Amino acid sequence: MATVDDHRAPFAATVATICLVGMVAVGQLYVTIPLMPRMSAAWGVSQASAAWTTTTFAVAYACGSLLSGPLSNRYGRRAVMTVSTAAMAFATALVPCATSLGTGSAFRALQGLPAGAFVPMSYSYLSARVPARRLPLALTTVSCCLGGTVVIGQVEAQLLESAFGWRAVFWITAPLLLLGAGATARVLLPDPARSPRRAAPGPVSGAALPVRRLPLYLVTLTVAGSLTAVYTGVQLYGPKELVGHDGAMLALRASGLPALLASVLAAPLLGRIPAPRRAAGCSAVAAAGLVGAAVCANNVVGLAVALFVFMLGLANVGPALVQTIGSSAGAAQTTAIAVYGFMLNLGGGVGAQLPPPIGNLSALTLVLAAVLAVTVAVIGLTARSSGKPVLEARVPVPDYLPAGNPTAGHSQTMSKMRGQ
Repeated sequence: MATVDDHRAPFAATVATICLVGMVAVGQLYVTIPLMPRMSAAWGVSQASAAWTTTTFAVAYACGSLLSGPLSNRYGRRAVMTVSTAAMAFATALVPCATSLGTGSAFRALQGLPAGAFVPMSYSYLSARVPARRLPLALTTVSCCLGGTVVIGQVEAQLLESAFGWRAVFWITAPLLLLGAGATARVLLPDPARSPRRAAPGPVSGAALPVRRLPLYLVTLTVAGSLTAVYTGVQLYGPKELVGHDGAMLALRASGLPALLASVLAAPLLGRIPAPRRAAGCSAVAAAGLVGAAVCANNVVGLAVALFVFMLGLANVGPALVQTIGSSAGAAQTTAIAVYGFMLNLGGGVGAQLPPPIGNLSALTLVLAAVLAVTVAVIGLTARSSGKPVLEARVPVPDYLPAGNPTAGHSQTMSKMRGQ
């Protein structure tokens, strides 16, 4: 009979593969931000209109995230991640063929739909295959790499566009995605034969009261929206030393990368803090960074420092939310994380549309800081009202355990001992 250890993934190879493939796939959400001047010129529209290429990708991405849960229940996580990455490669090759904003947005939607499966399935796979003591490090590393695509994707697009033109960004990415699909199929473990799921007793069993997680999903929406909104706002309304100066804009975007590296290095220490408390605290740090961005909206150095603080806080919010949502979902973990992915990417699409109506970087960052301040309160109230099961951020028994496995019984016994 198989044991839990037989199903644990090789930590380094798994995390590295998910990070590398994920950065290519998720980075496509953000590549059109620096390409807006060239795409708008090619299609004869304004830069603000060209922002719809980000939004259509993100909305389709969100729908793909939502569909990934049922698909993984039927075909397995690895199969969904592999096939969706390959499908995204073919859709990516279509984007340079667009001759108008309408066709470009349609092709971006085709690109985003299969891309949406990667993030939630990555988190779900890690939650099932990585030992609990190493899960915070795995989730933070992957989250920082995927979150870092808001910087890496823009830097990549800007460099490739300056050398080969904006269409080359997509021509070069398509074969990389095909290679990523092959790496995913080779490194990740297939889902074993499924057995009847064991639900933990008490309030975390089954669907685990989706209403309880609704505030956390709304928090996810606002956090992801703030990320896209900030960098779109900088592209449109940043200091005059930045807007229209590719080198300076490239340096500003790259300045966020050390914050992501610092988040990974701090993950083992931060992982000791209960996930809801960590999410609230890091949201507060991100909000402080946005206040600094509002104050320094016309100063390049000050803006770079403020965005560093913003990224440092935001990079640690995602892993904490994943742990909180996943641990409260019990047997419905995969579906719960898929909904998280839906809200994450829906927020990214909504965020791209916030800067034009506001029309000013200082006002934009102040609005976003206020929104993040509200999320801090929401997370705190949700954790307090949900009680101990959410605060403990337990990892549920993986669904690959055979029926009657003693480890599953042990998990249930421990749950009872905790008073759940």
